[in-house]
Amino acid sequence: MYHGEMTISPGHDPRANQKQRTRSAIVEAAIKLLGTGVRPTVPEAAAAAKVSRATAYRYFPTQDALLVEAAAHGPADAVEALLDRAPGDDARAHLLKLQAGFLDMAIAEEAAMRAALRAYLDAWFTAREKGETARDIREGRRMRWIATALAPELAALPTAQAQRLHAALALTMGIEPLVVMKDVCRADDDEARATLAWAAEALLAAALDARE
Repeated sequence: MYHGEMTISPGHDPRANQKQRTRSAIVEAAIKLLGTGVRPTVPEAAAAAKVSRATAYRYFPTQDALLVEAAAHGPADAVEALLDRAPGDDARAHLLKLQAGFLDMAIAEEAAMRAALRAYLDAWFTAREKGETARDIREGRRMRWIATALAPELAALPTAQAQRLHAALALTMGIEPLVVMKDVCRADDDEARATLAWAAEALLAAALDARE
């Protein structure tokens, strides 16, 4: 059974919890500074959050990465609100609600999220040029959201199968699949939503059918 060999929720990992709190503190500090009319730098946000500059730069290597995260923070709250399963919702219905909420956020904040994606890629290239391993600067929200939303189903699957489903569903949410749908497949927003929902539903059905 899937009991944590692959981390599916930071709630079971004290270090992940601490990283989450640190990252959130930096973002919250940046949001407050933005509210005063200041366009905060990483050191300014670090000072306001009472963390070291070095720590802040591990999460946000550039000012753009920080500002993009701060800009997307509010819309993410709407997705968080979808994590609790409504009475009567089965796994399919709950997954599709979560995915639709995530895609709505990606579409509404497309420019900011594309900028965030660029920042993540820039960090990867910078590390590669230095011969270093790229730091883990992404929060991994979609993995946490999927793990929370489908916790009963993932726990009921054999570990390898649950890991595969968890990872595969991540490919149907967020800015990356939206970029593929719009830039590669030339789909509009509605077609992108429909295609990615179909893919998520097919993946879930295949995993649950294989269990029976």
